Amino acid sequence: MTETLTKGFTRAGVEALSRLKGEPAWMLEKRLAAWETYEQTPAPLGRRGDLGIMRRVAEYKLEKLVPFAANGASSNGHVALPAWESGLLVQHNSNVVASELDPLLSAQGVLLTDLDTAVREYPDLVQKYFMTGVTANTNKYTALHGAFWSGGLFLYVPKGVKVSRPVLARYLLDQPDATNFAHTLIIAEPDSQVIYIEETASSLPEGATALFNGVAEIFAKAGAHVQFNAVQDFGPGVYNVTTKHGVPEKDSYIHWIVADLGADTTLANLGTTMAGSGSNGDIVGVLFATGKQLIQINTLSEHAALSTSADTLFKGVVDDDARVDFEGLIKVAPGAQQTNSYLSDHTLLLSDQARAESIPSLEIAANDVKASHGATTGQIDAEQLFYLMCRGVPEEEARRLIVQGFFEPVLEKIPSDELRSRLRRSIVRKMTKGTQVVDETEWHDVTDQWDIEGAGAEAVQIAGGDE
Repeated sequence: MTETLTKGFTRAGVEALSRLKGEPAWMLEKRLAAWETYEQTPAPLGRRGDLGIMRRVAEYKLEKLVPFAANGASSNGHVALPAWESGLLVQHNSNVVASELDPLLSAQGVLLTDLDTAVREYPDLVQKYFMTGVTANTNKYTALHGAFWSGGLFLYVPKGVKVSRPVLARYLLDQPDATNFAHTLIIAEPDSQVIYIEETASSLPEGATALFNGVAEIFAKAGAHVQFNAVQDFGPGVYNVTTKHGVPEKDSYIHWIVADLGADTTLANLGTTMAGSGSNGDIVGVLFATGKQLIQINTLSEHAALSTSADTLFKGVVDDDARVDFEGLIKVAPGAQQTNSYLSDHTLLLSDQARAESIPSLEIAANDVKASHGATTGQIDAEQLFYLMCRGVPEEEARRLIVQGFFEPVLEKIPSDELRSRLRRSIVRKMTKGTQVVDETEWHDVTDQWDIEGAGAEAVQIAGGDE
């Protein structure tokens, strides 16, 4: 597949993409229905109109983008699996270029492939679940995704199968005006378990832009456990628009661990609908914005059954002229009694120009509920900084230690050692403006080097971010 569609998004482009992929009629119908929704839906502008982050996304010149560029590659490539992974998929711009799954898992019925292949080989499963957790009606960008999606990952875990090592997907953007409409569809049958890790990166020429418009849907059947980890570390020039939603059924859980570190502009929607009694949907997030980055995060914990629970925790650091807006909602449906849900967001500002706004909300329609929220925003406390410097720590090291202590309670919730190390390295790179990279040992050695027992833990309190 070497073709590239012409620039801009049109109905004719939708039809051309479907023909290019040789799709069945039912998928073309879904694409065209999404396109109709896209044309009829206004772009969300947020509460602040032309002052908001969402406005910047709405004004992005989509007509200059290429909806599909295949890079001259196919999805038949193979890669060697690292020892800590059970599966791997790699997508370059619009096209999946390689995928691999541990043969032992294949023998147990686990399916891992790109979604284009799944449409042809597993149509019943794809038709049943595709764009049902995240619909075209969710917002204008999910409608555009539904019309022009390409590549992405299809992961199916049969009943009772436990995937002990993570499945990893990597998405790369490196062409000016390119797009990546990766769609992730994960189905975990009853009593199954799987850990999924998604990494994104880019390498664009100076001044060039590209769009990542990704959607992820997770369906966890009774007693299933799914952990979704996403590390967004795009470089300059990328507009990152994502929507992720999970639906856990009876006694199942979907745990989200997300980190937004890169991209010029990010608009991310992340939510869980607890559809079965006893289900759980925890969300843990890390944000770090520098330069002129803009990040808008919207979370939803929707409780739609008895005895469900969710704990949402985000921690963000904002430096330079960057801005982070967070809006979180706990929604409890009528009859969703014995709900237990908490939402918290804590932001640390490192410069006078940095901006952050946090809006946690509750929408409660049941009377036997525990639901609460909290948010704090503050700068590094001068007394805490003075305390560390009096113990012999140079100011820059002291600030770094405080930031590390602020993030550490969140990072400790990440079960993957590899992912945790990756995040720590990325955080240090952001803190030092890319001039320094440290490994995990050096991260911990900062405290040991200056003989400051517990200083990192104390620093967590600086922005009121106690657990």
